[in-house]
Amino acid sequence: MGVFRITMKNKTKVKFHCPIQQYGFAEFEGDNLEELTKLYNQLAETKLNFFKGKFVEVKTFTNEVVRYNDLTHTYTDLEGNVLLSGSQFSKSIKPSFDKAKLLPMVAKKYKVSEAHIDAMWTANSKISLTFGNAIHYAMEQWFKHKDHSTEKDYHLPKHPFLKEVVTSFPDKDKLILPEVVVSDIKNKMVGRVDGLMKDLTPIDYKSDADIKKNLKYHFMQLSFYATILINHGHKVDKVIVWNYTDKWTKYESEVLKINLNI
Repeated sequence: MGVFRITMKNKTKVKFHCPIQQYGFAEFEGDNLEELTKLYNQLAETKLNFFKGKFVEVKTFTNEVVRYNDLTHTYTDLEGNVLLSGSQFSKSIKPSFDKAKLLPMVAKKYKVSEAHIDAMWTANSKISLTFGNAIHYAMEQWFKHKDHSTEKDYHLPKHPFLKEVVTSFPDKDKLILPEVVVSDIKNKMVGRVDGLMKDLTPIDYKSDADIKKNLKYHFMQLSFYATILINHGHKVDKVIVWNYTDKWTKYESEVLKINLNI
């Protein structure tokens, strides 16, 4: 495998030679190192990793100190032991999408090439993720800075749609701590909660088109965070999911029992 850079007009290009057979390789070239690395790693037996990031110490709401890598979204304790995050726990209990099995079936059913189906699935996934992130950022901005408002409403999104998302939130005037990191190092648990209410009820903001099929997994992830708080002696009775489509809808659950044997 060879990797080298060519600089042209102040822009760096990267070329990869990826071995795919004896004495044979595929060649990739471009200026997006991250995307090229992903493509390389789909084909190569030995993976590349240029994006390891760095860990920073974080003081958690539960009065512990953990280390967090924003690039890899991973947590460790101060000795470097990996902690299980709420998002990792959620992924472990949710059935995976079997694209390899479903892609040819869907392509055959609709008489559309697998490449086109795959491209549309990928695009829709990115759209959903980006939309959901925008709502999270808007809600975080509101609860962090609603008491620091200015004439120009810097604490609100400029886009009218996202502004409506925030201003129509039924609990917008309540005390909700945004993006709270909770940890239970003893049980190797950690996570970042979208919001924590005054009574320590964990809440999550979602934008699922069909939330019913995912609701139990959302409740389980929130129960993961609630369990951390309970392990520290706090009383938590319920968890709440707020889902936004054309309006906010509230879903509540008791704290569910979670199984960490994953």
